[in-house]
Amino acid sequence: MNRMASGVPVQQPATGVEPVNPAGVAIRSRPQFLRVLASQIEASGVSLDQRVLIVGGSADDEHLLRQVGFKHIVNSNLPTDMDRMVAGESVPETQHIALDVEQIDLPDDSFDLVFASEVLHHCRSPHHAVCEMLRVSRRYVVFMEPNDSLAMAALVRMRFSFPYELPAVVAHDYRSGGLRDSQIPNFIYRWNGHEVLKTVSACIPERIFSVRAYPYWDFEVTKKDLDLRKATRLGSITSVMGAGNFIRLLRFAQFFLNWTGFLRSQGNKFLCCIEKSPDLKPWMARDGEEIVFNRAFGQQK
Repeated sequence: MNRMASGVPVQQPATGVEPVNPAGVAIRSRPQFLRVLASQIEASGVSLDQRVLIVGGSADDEHLLRQVGFKHIVNSNLPTDMDRMVAGESVPETQHIALDVEQIDLPDDSFDLVFASEVLHHCRSPHHAVCEMLRVSRRYVVFMEPNDSLAMAALVRMRFSFPYELPAVVAHDYRSGGLRDSQIPNFIYRWNGHEVLKTVSACIPERIFSVRAYPYWDFEVTKKDLDLRKATRLGSITSVMGAGNFIRLLRFAQFFLNWTGFLRSQGNKFLCCIEKSPDLKPWMARDGEEIVFNRAFGQQK
């Protein structure tokens, strides 16, 4: 069944049916992320014919991008995570390669678009990972990460959220899922538009670029997800009202909180689209294949 999200056709599974890939592996349903990603891809003017590299990828990520409409996809992850990624592949013909997002072994401008979903906060240096994505991308970098807002800072202080990602390590049998896919729980580094602007400005100071930041609320959780968060105050709440009732409450809250711009800006998720322009800053110039300081700009009075 097809549904339109801001003009972009999005493939949706039938109601009550858990989507599966050809390998028979269940694919995590992320309807809110899918809606936001599709609308922001369209708003950013990204062509669906772009050649896409997924870093820190999974079969879920590949399936999501194909639902948006991308067809030319290469999926990558750390060498230690390749078996898990390939076992759940959504399209057997997709190329899978082992890459480290903090040191991508590819030439500059290798792909039109580089995509990452909830990957950067698993890196030792999230900023360096963004710079590597920018280097390998010819035009666009798109990523989704936890949002840095006053509301989220308050929720962490009140222990409704935890600053380190323990549930991911627990879900991977205490062996992986943390920092660089190790058993060390990673710090949850949160982003906002200003943080991205500073990072990109420092990484490619010679280039003109634009940043499209979209924070929002996404409470697509399951009972299993809530069980993994018993160390927070959520455990106390669900023990009283029940996980099912709490999830229904979250669905209503998600709709209400995304209704207005200010409330949405305080959300728990952050989607960002960075566009690299081929143009240089006015004080820079090209000298053959080399980028140099524009002496004429420096001599202006």
